Formats: sequence, C-alpha cells, structure tokens
Amino acid sequence: MRLSTLNDALPIVAAAYGRKFGVKVRVGGQNAFTDGQSINIPGLSEEAQSRTLAYGFLAHEAGHVRFTDFTQARHPQPLGKLLEGVIEDIRIEAAMITTYPGTRKTLDAVLEHLIEAGRMQPPSDQDPPGQVLGNAVLLIGRYHYRRQSALQMHSQQSEEVLSQVFGQQFVRQLHGLLAEIPGLTCTAETMALAQRIISLLESLSQGQSPEQANAADQPDNQPADDHAADDQASGKDDSQEGQLASGEDCAGASADEGADAEASAATDADSGDEGHHEQPADSTLQQGSTSQQGCSSEQDSSLAAQAAQAALQADKDALPEDLFEAVGNILQSHSSDDTQLLPTVQSYQGDAELGKEALERVKVHSAHLNAQLQGLVQSQRLTRSRTARSGRRLSAKHLHRAGVADSRIFRTSRAQPAPNTALHLLIDLSLSMQGGPDRLALDAAMSLALALESINGVSRAVSVFPGLRGQSSYVTQVLAHDDRVSTRTGAFVQKARGSTPMTGALWFAAADLLARSEPRKVVLVLTDGEPNDTDSTLSMISRAQSAQLEMIGIGIQHRVDHLFPQAIRIDQLSELKNSLFDVTGQLLSH
Repeated sequence: MRLSTLNDALPIVAAAYGRKFGVKVRVGGQNAFTDGQSINIPGLSEEAQSRTLAYGFLAHEAGHVRFTDFTQARHPQPLGKLLEGVIEDIRIEAAMITTYPGTRKTLDAVLEHLIEAGRMQPPSDQDPPGQVLGNAVLLIGRYHYRRQSALQMHSQQSEEVLSQVFGQQFVRQLHGLLAEIPGLTCTAETMALAQRIISLLESLSQGQSPEQANAADQPDNQPADDHAADDQASGKDDSQEGQLASGEDCAGASADEGADAEASAATDADSGDEGHHEQPADSTLQQGSTSQQGCSSEQDSSLAAQAAQAALQADKDALPEDLFEAVGNILQSHSSDDTQLLPTVQSYQGDAELGKEALERVKVHSAHLNAQLQGLVQSQRLTRSRTARSGRRLSAKHLHRAGVADSRIFRTSRAQPAPNTALHLLIDLSLSMQGGPDRLALDAAMSLALALESINGVSRAVSVFPGLRGQSSYVTQVLAHDDRVSTRTGAFVQKARGSTPMTGALWFAAADLLARSEPRKVVLVLTDGEPNDTDSTLSMISRAQSAQLEMIGIGIQHRVDHLFPQAIRIDQLSELKNSLFDVTGQLLSH
C-alpha cells in the first residue's frame, strides 16, 4: 500500500460507504461475501480495477442488505434460484439508485469493466439451454430495466439465441413477464415473478403453447395476451428506474408483429380469390410444402420442449454464475493478504446495573479532572494582550518606547480558539488484561470521557478490541462521539478476551476520525502487549501520521515507543488514570 495517502485507501472509503448506506462493512481476509447484515471485501492491492470492482461490490451488496428480505424461502431448483437472483439484483440496484443516485456510476462501472475484460459475453446457441436462458434474462433484463446501455449488443444477441433455442413465442411471453420488473416492490414479488417464468418454461417442456401457459398463469387482474401486458407495462410511471422509454419495443415482439402482418396479407389475398376453384398447376407441390412446414414447426416445438426440459433439470454447474458472485471471486483472486484491515463495529449495551456502579466509582475523580481541564481550556481561551504599532488604546507601561523611536505602544488583544479536537480512545482487551487491568482501563476511559463531555470543542469516542467473542474481525463500540456517558454506562463493563488485533482497530479509529470535521484528530491507544501483526500495525501508524492524525500509545507495563511516535509507559495500574489525564491535558493545551 502507498504511504502517501490515507483518505482514499480502501478501508477508509469502505467505511464511508458503510456510513452512507447504513450498513456494516469490514475489509480484510481473502473472501468477499455478504451475510445479510454486513459486507466483507478482502484486502486488495490498490490497482484501479480492484477498487472499481470493490466499490461496485459494496454498493450492490449494500442494496441487498437494505432491500432484500433474506427470510424468504428460495426456489428449490437451481434455475429458479438463478432467476430469483437475477431479477432481485435488478430490483435492489434500481432501489439503490433511487435512494443514492451516485451509485449508478459505481454499479455501471463494474459491468463496463467486465465487458472490457471479456468476462461478460452473450450466450451462444451451442451453450446448454440453462446457460442460454439465464444469461439472456440477465442481459435483456439489465439492458431494458436497469438501463445499462453498454449491454445493448449483448441483449440483442441474447434475444436472437434465445429465440433459436426456445422459440419466438416463448421469448415474446418472457418479455411480457420481464416488463413487470420495474413494478416490483419487495423480495416476495421478485420470487413470484421468477416462479411464473419457471411455470412458463414447464408448460413449454410439456408441449403446451406459451400463450396457453401464460393465460393459465395470469392472475385475475393481469391481461392474458402479450399486447395487453405491453400496454400495462407502458402505463407505468415513466420516472421509475428501468422503465422502457416511450415507443421502445422489444425485438422479439416486433418480429412476431411482422409475422402477423404477413399472415394477414396472405389471408386477404386468399379472400380475393374466393369462388375461383380451379386447382393451380403446382398444387401438389404446395401441399407438399405445407406438409413440410408443419413437420418443421412440430420439430421446432419438440426441440424447444427438450431445451425447456434441459434448462429445468440443469444443475448449478450447467447454469451461468451469479454476476456478483463472479465479482466476489475476482476480488478474492486480487486479495493481497489475509490481514484484517477494517473490522466491523459491534454495538453493545452491557449490564446497566454494573454500569451504574462503575459510574459512581469514577464520578469523583472525573469531576476533579473536569475542573482541571476546564480551567486549562479557559486559560487558553482568555484574551491575550500584546503591543502593536497602531491601534485605538495606548499601553501605559510601554509609553517609554516612544522616546527611543519604538512605535509599539498600542495595546491589542486576541482570543484563543477552542481546542476543536476529536479524540478516539482504543482499549486493548486481550486476555492478558484479565483479572483487574481490564476493569481499571475501562473505568479510566469512562472517567476521561465523562470529564471531556462538557468541554466545548472536544469530541470523544471509545472502542475496545477484539470483538465480544475475541474475533479479530470486530471492534466493540463503547461510546460514539455524540453519546453521553450516562446512556452508555453498561458498555463500559466488559471482560478481557482474545488476542491483540491492533491493525484493524487503528483502521477503524482512523476511519472514524477522518469523517469528523474537527481539524485536530487524535488516536490514543491503551495496550499491554504486542500487536498480532507488528509490520501491518507500523504501516498503518505511518499512513495515519501522513494524514495528520496524531498517534499516541500508552503501554501498561510494556514499552510501546517502537510502535507509536508519542509513547508513555506506566508500571503501576494506579498511574493509569493520571497518565490518561496528563496526556489529554497536553492535547488541550496546544
């Protein structure tokens, strides 16, 4: 990673995405996935293509976290699951773009990259039927209803192949169903639409015409023919994401309408000859031709039925890969290491009764500290006087300067600004802190946070690491910047656990502070041991310093000056509170 910048580093941008979208994000390891509550992307090199895919993956999966109902039962067949995923992807991306218009560019960039890299191709008539159908629905759906213009040629070619394999009538009915995508409002409706496509395919596999299947499958309030469905779709709100533009027709429907026109012309021609019963000379040939056409039509229907059956029976390996599963696999192949960079924040309420007891323990000391800090800040803000060469008020004790041609005899004053500092206190709660140090460290943090609460120009946050169960991929939030200690007392009652994943905790604190408006940003780390990965911790501290974050370490019976540019060691736990207060006082006095 480059040391020259921190603001555009992947963990910092990922944290910003998480705040913007209201989802939990973590960066690290070698896997890209979503568990329905949080999103994980691997630690990546800083190549442009990796970042493009990562940001698109975050935006897409954030859409699922926000808009997908993960409690809905999935379709039992692989093809059904695939169709559900394709349609739901389009729905949630449209919802994200409506809520966050800037995500359109981020999401479209992923698709454009995949096309440019040759990783997104239209189906071929040599592909298995399941792949033909799955890819066609994805490409046609995204082009028409997600408005991804880069897929225009892919969509057209997909439709041609789809017609060859399943027949034009099937494609025509499929278009009628896909036209309902812009009106979907929830995951249950997505799954119902996918099931209707499956039902259409099942009818085709049994030799039933698509029109019959669609008519049988229509709800009472749905039109039975595709023209009525088209009319209904065209009547939807034009402002809705993914709606076809006025007058835009599907290629399959246009082809069928052309065939209908030809049939109508032929009928008119026949009616003109009504009453003329003379048999043409080539009637035998014409009868043979008609017979051949009938055989050809029957053969095409049989092939379409076989294709439908094959698609329905296809296993996952015979179907196209889910689009963003493929993106996740690419990200995993680009992962740089398995270090946890940005952990997920855990909210924690703790034991309210024990929290009240802790608050009573620290109140006296905190009040004393608050008085000291208030006095320090006020003395810094007091009006300071100085002499100047011009002004409205003379300084009586400097009038003698006029006799020696020194014009600095006027008195001026200026007020000191408020501290305007954001502080994030990180507490190491690894197992070596158990048996007393963990409680004392959290008591000291509570006392300090309480003392700073009423000081204007200072914001503070407190977090502990590792996670509640010792996971390196989590940090536990004790106090956010705008929280009052009295509402979070239970969170200050925790026990030691796990190891010392300091790198991730530093990334979390840095991301938190870089989102703050205060010009001065300070990370204060309280620890009693070495981090799990010293090299990555040193790299992170260097990057933070380059971004003008002040990095301070307090070692409990342990030296930390080889890690932090500003470091203190305490050998007695009784010194901990005073050391924290001294450091804070120095911060506020500058």
